[in-house]
Amino acid sequence: MRNLTQALGSVEIAGRTYTSLQVQLALYVLVGLIALILLGLFIRAIRYKGAGKRKTKSEPPVPQYEEIFEIESEIFETNPYKNDPDTHFEESILRTVTLTLMIGLRENLAKMAENASDQHKSMSAIATQLEARGITPIAYTQWNQSSIQGVAARIILSGKSRTALFGPSVAMAKASAKFPDEIALAVESAHGAGHSVFVLAIDGLAYGVFSVSHRLQLIAATS
Repeated sequence: MRNLTQALGSVEIAGRTYTSLQVQLALYVLVGLIALILLGLFIRAIRYKGAGKRKTKSEPPVPQYEEIFEIESEIFETNPYKNDPDTHFEESILRTVTLTLMIGLRENLAKMAENASDQHKSMSAIATQLEARGITPIAYTQWNQSSIQGVAARIILSGKSRTALFGPSVAMAKASAKFPDEIALAVESAHGAGHSVFVLAIDGLAYGVFSVSHRLQLIAATS
């Protein structure tokens, strides 16, 4: 800049002569104006960028939920056919049979490529909660699953091979004998509460009913 101003002499514009000093001052003013314009643009760019970041940070976080399945109630009829002592099973045995069938379901779900249905999730939750109470499964054979009727297997109880079946109450009403009064009332009450209802049957007799609730629970929120 110094060399440039030194090279400048007087200038005549529109019949008026300007000395070299006046030309230098005009040049300084022009350079200063350009610098101020550039500085203003730079500050504006920084403010715009900062406003964009603040806008991004102010966006509400995205909530994340997990599905919760819980046993709301369980009712057992230890001897639905009173005239035959061979049909009597303690509640602990009935819980064991239920868990055994659910273990088979768990193993089957592990092999499936598709996602588990709400019915499968409810039944798996029953298994998890029974395990948490110290129930342990027993041996079983001929395990199979029906998308309508639920799951079934052959289990040895009281020295005999029995057919155990566990599934939705609507299907079980067709696959077993008439429900005992206590189980029938429990099924009706659970349906009225909007719960999923599953019935345990052994050799065609209904022994138990499980009511399972389903809800979404907030676990986190991500921005």
